[in-house]
Amino acid sequence: MSAKYAILGLVIERPGYGYQLARRLEERFGSSAFAPSGVYSALDQLSRDELVRAAGEVGSGPARRAAPRMIYEATDEGVQHFEAWMLGSSPAPPLRDELHMKIALCRPRNVPALIDMIYGQELACMARLRELKLVSEHESAGDGQEWSRLMRILVRDAEIASWKARIEWLQNARELLERLLEDPARVDPRGAPAASERGSPRERAGRLRAL
Repeated sequence: MSAKYAILGLVIERPGYGYQLARRLEERFGSSAFAPSGVYSALDQLSRDELVRAAGEVGSGPARRAAPRMIYEATDEGVQHFEAWMLGSSPAPPLRDELHMKIALCRPRNVPALIDMIYGQELACMARLRELKLVSEHESAGDGQEWSRLMRILVRDAEIASWKARIEWLQNARELLERLLEDPARVDPRGAPAASERGSPRERAGRLRAL
């Protein structure tokens, strides 16, 4: 997913300069893993397309020692372009995860390393899920019905559901590979998952519910 429309939408909400927009992008779309350098590339492209324009400069503080930073605002054409994108259809996300590709191309000798790799992702996903839930609880505890806050809560809920689904898929994939490693001749993808040294399926499901 390109950062172009995310940056354009943030500029429409409130003009800002590159670093400021990068921070707002991280706060709003942290799970999308946009690279900070992508913000400046997006601003360059938006400027070339005349969807944003320079609205002045600001220094780094009272001393004004650092080079001034350009503030960007949306043009009328940029607002119209964003609205057209907002009302257009959105394609289903492609399944191009690198781990999916490694699983699809793995050989029997790769299975032990792949199991460890998947388990590492499980732990990382659980940590990210805990972070998101803390942010969501903080936002939900706020007063008022500010539109942008309600939309952030809605998106955050979608992220939480997505990470939970990812964790469940990782656990199922690892359990199947563990069964394959134990007895390649008796693997049944439709069978009940076997217990592993990292805990039974019931224990893992309980940990997931607790997140």
